[in-house]
Amino acid sequence: MSELKLSLPEIPASPELIPVFTFNLKLAGDPASIYVNNEADKSLNLATIANGEVKTVPNKLGLELDITSIYGTDDLNIKNSVATASLDCKLYGKTANGSGVFIYYPGKVQLNDASVAVISKQSQEATIADSYVTCNPTFHFDDKVEDKYKWVLKENLFGRGRFGRDADGVLYVQYYVYVVR
Repeated sequence: MSELKLSLPEIPASPELIPVFTFNLKLAGDPASIYVNNEADKSLNLATIANGEVKTVPNKLGLELDITSIYGTDDLNIKNSVATASLDCKLYGKTANGSGVFIYYPGKVQLNDASVAVISKQSQEATIADSYVTCNPTFHFDDKVEDKYKWVLKENLFGRGRFGRDADGVLYVQYYVYVVR
């Protein structure tokens, strides 16, 4: 086996995360339990997104992204022993000119006290700081998408979020999404 000759460079400065848009996703109801398998240390819940939007956060890069009429599903694959869900989210929506959008994101949700309190209706909302709700979205557009939105196709995006309930008790998932610089 050959020895590696090139040494690693110095550790670079931490990357900057710049917020560029939000997700605001309204669920059709509380996530539905699909199965629990304690022997396999797994359970699956299905969240159905009834409506949502992506809205631009004013940012120093001048990047914009606005999508409406979002709907879709999110599989929450839970490893019970560590109370952590792996997300498998598929969303569909439209830009202002009617272009079709497909959004996919994996992510992690640690079912900590703050998030569980909202999910179990013991509190109205959790802060982002108290939550561990993350996503890594990717986007796909149809041919007529506005040029000003195509930047999102070449970026690594990271979202940080929370759960909340409105005055009627409807569950929402909200994220701030960042580009990495």
